[in-house]
Amino acid sequence: MGAERMHPPNTRNGNNEKGIALVSTLLFLAVMGVLSTALVFTVQNEIRSSSAYKYNQQAFYVADAGVQKAVHWFRSDYLPLVAATGAGDYDTAQCPVEYSSSAVRFAGQAGSTDNFPDTNYVSAFGAALADRDLEADGRNRGVYAVNATLLKYIPATFVDTTTFIAYPSAMERWRVDSVGYWGDAANPMGVSRIEAVIENSGNALFDKALWGIDSVNLGGTVLVDSYDPALGNYNVTTNRGEQGSVGSNGSVSAIGTVDIYGDLAFGPLGSYTPGPNITVTGTVTQLPEERYFPPIPDFTIPAGSPNYAPQNTTVTLDPGVYGTLDIKNKGTIKLNPGVYYIDSIAEAARGTLEITGHTTLFVKSGLDLSGQGVINPLGDPTELTIYYDGTSQAKFTGGSTAYMEVYAPEADVRLTGNADFYGSFIGKTLQLTGTPQVHFSLGCLNDNLMERPFRVLSWTQKTL
Repeated sequence: MGAERMHPPNTRNGNNEKGIALVSTLLFLAVMGVLSTALVFTVQNEIRSSSAYKYNQQAFYVADAGVQKAVHWFRSDYLPLVAATGAGDYDTAQCPVEYSSSAVRFAGQAGSTDNFPDTNYVSAFGAALADRDLEADGRNRGVYAVNATLLKYIPATFVDTTTFIAYPSAMERWRVDSVGYWGDAANPMGVSRIEAVIENSGNALFDKALWGIDSVNLGGTVLVDSYDPALGNYNVTTNRGEQGSVGSNGSVSAIGTVDIYGDLAFGPLGSYTPGPNITVTGTVTQLPEERYFPPIPDFTIPAGSPNYAPQNTTVTLDPGVYGTLDIKNKGTIKLNPGVYYIDSIAEAARGTLEITGHTTLFVKSGLDLSGQGVINPLGDPTELTIYYDGTSQAKFTGGSTAYMEVYAPEADVRLTGNADFYGSFIGKTLQLTGTPQVHFSLGCLNDNLMERPFRVLSWTQKTL
């Protein structure tokens, strides 16, 4: 037999495998190095981004503090100017409103300029809202600076519901620009800016032609509509509107021939009972909740207060405190402008009560103007406001000069006759008989407003 042939091991293939493993290891280490470096950079970027976000969020809260401080300042330390104190020079046709051909502005930010008629308010705003520090400690500190620009100005008359004394003011809308810095304002770690719109407003006490707190009863032949005094006197052809609305926290009944050029609202627990001959041009709605009517503040008529009972003559009175005004046949009591406190007023069939300027009457126990009614030659219901605190029935007769606003939250108010009433009437209950026509003046919507303080309408975080 022949001997087997022996072959040496293949050392060449083994050496190749060792080279491949080395190359693979080096590639793996290189890839891991790249990934580690990328991871380090990613973490560093995330840390920087997180820090920037954190500081910008803290700056945002600082800017928001500036907005809240501005709202507080406007509520507590600011009263809108009226014509006598500089607002008469406003150009309200512009937006923003202008004064001396520039926007009305309070400036609390560096590089901005104040433009406001009253320097006392300029100083007060700057002290409260220019570069104000918020500091917890040396490591946690912010600074806010605020500008405010007047966007809208509407003159109005407000009424203090604790005294029922009216005062001139305005409804205003301001744009508040607040910038917040986290850290030193010169070299901040974060910056944020908020733009907010704030506004004060007022709810008109006399916002409808007729308000019967407990009920409204429309009998006879009744017309209720509105007119705009800015367009002149009421005119059925050229100046008649459809804002002659009727409302009640309770029920409304209309059993006569009734035309209401406006809306009709009845209370959440009340009802609406229309007769066959009623027309309502607006909407009929049930209120979700009762409307609040503030009580007339208590007042007293001292014993010995003067009484007047003119007959066939005219007596002229100045503002003050009076007992009974008993206007006899062909008698007239003429009131000079101002505020009067009176125990009772009564008119005979041909007696008249006449005003000569802006007049407010507080009547304590009796109110009967069913004679010749009221003479208001000014032709503006807001020039005569009557607050009746009594509980006995209040009676009124209309006429060509019967312009008035009447508030009698504890009494039955009765409008009688075949004449016109211009203005607004509020009573505990309200009854209309005969063929009265009630024309609501849109001027009442800007008179005797119950003030609502400045509040934020909208806000936006601005991108820097």
